[in-house]
Amino acid sequence: MKLLVTGGAGFIGSNFILYWLKQYPKDKIVNLDKLTY
Repeated sequence: MKLLVTGGAGFIGSNFILYWLKQYPKDKIVNLDKLTY
């Protein structure tokens, strides 16, 4: 499966990405974040 995560550089988004990849290591994730803070 391919996922697009918006806001993945934040606390919740980054932990979601780590959790998802531990549960489904074959999935692909693209992180899209504006990084303006």
